[in-house]
Amino acid sequence: MSSLSLPSGSCWGCQPGEISPDELVDTVSEAVKTALREFRALPEGRECCEDAKGYFRASVVIELPEVLVHQLMNGPTGCRAHYAVSVEAGEQFNRRLVDAVAPLVIQAEDLYKEKFDRLFFSRSLLGRFSKFWYPKTLTDPSTQDYLPKKEEITHTRWVEYWRKRPEPHKGLLAPISEPPSILLNGTFVNDAGEAYEQKPHRSQQLFESGWT
Repeated sequence: MSSLSLPSGSCWGCQPGEISPDELVDTVSEAVKTALREFRALPEGRECCEDAKGYFRASVVIELPEVLVHQLMNGPTGCRAHYAVSVEAGEQFNRRLVDAVAPLVIQAEDLYKEKFDRLFFSRSLLGRFSKFWYPKTLTDPSTQDYLPKKEEITHTRWVEYWRKRPEPHKGLLAPISEPPSILLNGTFVNDAGEAYEQKPHRSQQLFESGWT
């Protein structure tokens, strides 16, 4: 992964500080450990899948330092930058993050034991379709007015995608929630542990537009 040709800073636009993908994964992991110790990771309630009866998922909002959130979500070596390269690169980097972070959260049973049992929590967070994204305070349609107005990302494909579309041009924005956080969305699973992919075209959307 470290040899992957990511967008250059000048082509990407948003530059929140130099950090390699490998360093980013390691730094996020250490920051998550701190967030867990300080109870700044909040599991959301067991979410029912609207598309498939009997499937549920767990999600966790994790507070991280602002610069780190900016690097992870908006920077030229972060999540979206990998999806800008290809669907495969994006999914591989996302999986690295899931495999690094989810076990840490699962070990912190005091955070979630009143909401879920460990088996369900583990199956969901480590599931095939688990994803990192912005928290719902930035992605819910009702909060659209709170997105930043300044377009910072200049990746050519995404600029072209949004050129004739109405604002906000979400894929060109570099938002950070308040408090600075990331969302680990688990996989929808049933009682047998079978996984359901709710958004099969998500990665392709990210590749094409920078947003989903």
